[in-house]
Amino acid sequence: MANRCLCCQQPTDVEGRYHAKCLKALWGKAIAPKIPFAAKDLPEKVTASADHMSISGVQAKALVRLNADTSEIEFAPKGSTHILKPEPNEYPGLPAMENVCMAMAETLGMNVPPHGLFPMSDGRLCYIVKRFDRTEDGGKIQSETMYQLLGSTDKYKGSLEAVGKAIRAHAENIGLDTIDFFERVLLCFLFGNGDMHLKNWAFFIRAKKPALAPVYDFVSSRVYFKKEDDSALTINAKKNKLKRPDFESLANDLKIDPKAGANSFEKMKKAQEKLRELAIYSELNPSMRQDFEDVMAERYRRLFPQ
Repeated sequence: MANRCLCCQQPTDVEGRYHAKCLKALWGKAIAPKIPFAAKDLPEKVTASADHMSISGVQAKALVRLNADTSEIEFAPKGSTHILKPEPNEYPGLPAMENVCMAMAETLGMNVPPHGLFPMSDGRLCYIVKRFDRTEDGGKIQSETMYQLLGSTDKYKGSLEAVGKAIRAHAENIGLDTIDFFERVLLCFLFGNGDMHLKNWAFFIRAKKPALAPVYDFVSSRVYFKKEDDSALTINAKKNKLKRPDFESLANDLKIDPKAGANSFEKMKKAQEKLRELAIYSELNPSMRQDFEDVMAERYRRLFPQ
């Protein structure tokens, strides 16, 4: 069996574990940089609030860039081009989980920034994603999260209908961004991402034209939290026991044409085997792969009952 690329997770027959095109998209040239430090060398992680455990809240992150002279990754508090996330002890395999979930979004044609898995000096894989809030010359792209836009004081309080309404009110390309948002909601449900709160939905504003920001922080949190809500934000006034009619209600609320909505559901249905394959051949350990596969199978049954 062919190796899988540690960026896109698709098969590769070349030497090593990376497609040249994936490395070039991520680093500007086809090299797999060396990381001369380990997770223990990163700054102390930020702890999550006691009332709501959030993976993103406890995961250490480092702002980094590629040193062109040494081909090594270096810390860059200023002028960073990438974000590095090591494997937290509390959540084994989390870099592999985020990478495969992002690869799933990529497979479905979503706007996904270049990303990949790379070994740190202790041999453990970390997840690296290219900063998409920066221009090629290092300038900052204006962004605004739904937490800011909706004037929220709690990122876990709100509805996906309200997020959709904000998209329809502000997006330059209402039709495309609304469908994009809806399909991201469906995918997050299918692979068990119950942590898509208000800070995980955002706008980019270029030349005063707002557009939905690229996909970020996609993980199957359900694999780690067995009793987690289906959704961080309500859908059809619910966070749990979500089924097909709840998502149809959301599509209706978003004013998505019934035919376009049906096409989005069909797109997800047809992708089931591809997504399952990505989970099976991911860098997760066998037990977590099975848990991940089980979560997706159960969610598919709910969204596409026989």
